[in-house]
Amino acid sequence: MKGKSNGGDTIKKGFTLVELMVSVFIFLIIMVAIVQIFAQQISAYRYARVSQSDLENAQFAMNYISKTLRTATVLGEDGSDLRDPTQFNEDDFILQEIETTHKLVLYDFSQELCMRFSFHLGEQSHPYPGDSALWVESTEGIQFDEIEKCLLDTTYSSNAITKYQRLTSGDVMGTFWVAPTRYDDSTGERKTKTIGRVTMSMTVRPAKTDALYEDKKDHPIYIQTSTSLRDYPPDLSF
Repeated sequence: MKGKSNGGDTIKKGFTLVELMVSVFIFLIIMVAIVQIFAQQISAYRYARVSQSDLENAQFAMNYISKTLRTATVLGEDGSDLRDPTQFNEDDFILQEIETTHKLVLYDFSQELCMRFSFHLGEQSHPYPGDSALWVESTEGIQFDEIEKCLLDTTYSSNAITKYQRLTSGDVMGTFWVAPTRYDDSTGERKTKTIGRVTMSMTVRPAKTDALYEDKKDHPIYIQTSTSLRDYPPDLSF
């Protein structure tokens, strides 16, 4: 900038090196703050988009299981028969938890399929390792009068057409609770005492392998639904 000295001569004024460095430093601080804000917004958007996709897949899995239960009988978990009336008192309404390491086993009459639903913790020993997810094993060739075979591991391991399918994306864990349908034989007729139901609960998080969402894993999405059972008594009578 220009000015006049006491003697009337024109002199030039400018910024000192210190002033210039301070200005650049302030500018850098402002730019870093702006970049961080934009990065957080982009991260939040990507997280919301991925979470929405994972949530939709989890809801699809719940709907798929609910639809399957309409035409299926729930057999049990890993070899235990939930339909066996000797396991329960006559008037009990049992809500049995299928633990994470166990499988919900059913037979779908409409497709003649043995099916096992389970949550896997991403073990390397699983046929398709990875993040925690809901999986279904299904095998064909089991007739309606031999459905107890669905409870046997050999039915799946020895069948060449057994399929493993992942039903969820992201990092999903969950639990099944089953209250089997109860029947009364005291009059010689099949009478339903209580209608059973299956309750499914899932915890949905982004994939473990994505470091971008690591700080958001403490804020999962919880979903739950219940499906009533049109189940069959052990001898398939009505």
